[in-house]
Amino acid sequence: MARGILKILSHWTRRLQAWGYGKWTARIRIDHMKTSVLAGLMAVSCIGVRAADLQLQAGVAKVEITPSAFGPMYGYANRKCGPANGKHDPLFAKALVLATGEARLAIVTLDLGSIVSENLQRDVSAKLRIPVLLLAASHTHSGPNFLPSEGSVRGVTPLTFEPSTYQVELEQKVFAAIERAASSMFPARLGIGRGSLQLGYNRLLLRDDGRARALFDNLERVPYGPVDPEFTLLRVEDGSGVTRALVVHYACHAVVLGPTSCKWSADYPGAMQAKVEAGMPGTQCMFVQGGAGDINPLFEGRTGREEEDFATMQTMGELLGVEVLRSVNHIKDTSMVRYPIQYASEVLRFSDRWEKDAPLEVGITTVLINREIAIAAVPGEPMHKFQTYWKKHADVPYPLFYGYTYSSGGVWPGYLPEVGAGETIMQHHLINLYRLREMWLDKPGKP
Repeated sequence: MARGILKILSHWTRRLQAWGYGKWTARIRIDHMKTSVLAGLMAVSCIGVRAADLQLQAGVAKVEITPSAFGPMYGYANRKCGPANGKHDPLFAKALVLATGEARLAIVTLDLGSIVSENLQRDVSAKLRIPVLLLAASHTHSGPNFLPSEGSVRGVTPLTFEPSTYQVELEQKVFAAIERAASSMFPARLGIGRGSLQLGYNRLLLRDDGRARALFDNLERVPYGPVDPEFTLLRVEDGSGVTRALVVHYACHAVVLGPTSCKWSADYPGAMQAKVEAGMPGTQCMFVQGGAGDINPLFEGRTGREEEDFATMQTMGELLGVEVLRSVNHIKDTSMVRYPIQYASEVLRFSDRWEKDAPLEVGITTVLINREIAIAAVPGEPMHKFQTYWKKHADVPYPLFYGYTYSSGGVWPGYLPEVGAGETIMQHHLINLYRLREMWLDKPGKP
């Protein structure tokens, strides 16, 4: 199957190149970051630590979060079955804690459709002294649907609600994983690299009247654009040079498995992580979803024949995994320390697109690492244009757009905040980044 998919991708690569769309074609680009040690973690100003005193510490841990009971599944209004009826592959939460001294940052990736947890934010900060927690959902549509929505039309997950049994168990497991990671830190180095492989198409097809039609199925597998085919790799090594964690950032909906699938699955991100971990023993591979709101996989398992559909999902994940393994060997590390990690979190207030009196509070967090890696964390389902906007305007070597990421309170906003909310969110991310980089002046003039 992999050979057949690659043949089709090769065909469309040649077609797109002939049409002048070479930037959409599958390609591999590798960059390397000239840093390895993170500095401090702070809100606006740097922690008073000399560079000579800084030593990056890292910790990793994971826990299975597959529901023990077969409850309702996430996503797909046209789901062809009721509750899940089995488990195809396990769901995981994977924690990475980075620290220099008392300064700590936690990134947790979860095989879930969405995540809202004020409890985790509060407890991780108060009990573990980790002020920044990024909860990044892969957005698999084959995970549990455990967060209530304020009506199926609005699709907004409120901050306060009566937690389900699974929610309570999930929070306990994730907290324990973060705690294990924080209590088993090791001296570490950090590296970053890039690669590129187009496995998705833009599912919003513009019409002549300026409106867009959702193209959820693409039987001809035409790689409609625009998309962002680039993936970014964040590698954490221990003192022996062994890669202990590899965070893969990529933007494509985790919906290879369609509404006929009724088993728990991490979808293609899970298959990718398993492929990478098999090729890099001792490594915890993690997946962060990007701006995938309008990006669907080119190959989808929608036949209703379970074995065939799962094989398609497996192949999609392994194709990405192979490119990740090929790219990770080109990452370079150095030991130069220049700037600490910085962060800024805020909660923005919007109105509902149709219910003008219904306020929506959306929490965002901007993280800057060594003034080279800038993370924009956004909850909900952001479109890919916000990812490309961030990459264009952040003006750092490695801008990373973390979609589907809950970080600083507020709701899971769904699709329906007021028109222009996404643009406002990105403006605030840029303002925060400029503030962290000390680019604001007391009066007009050149810096």
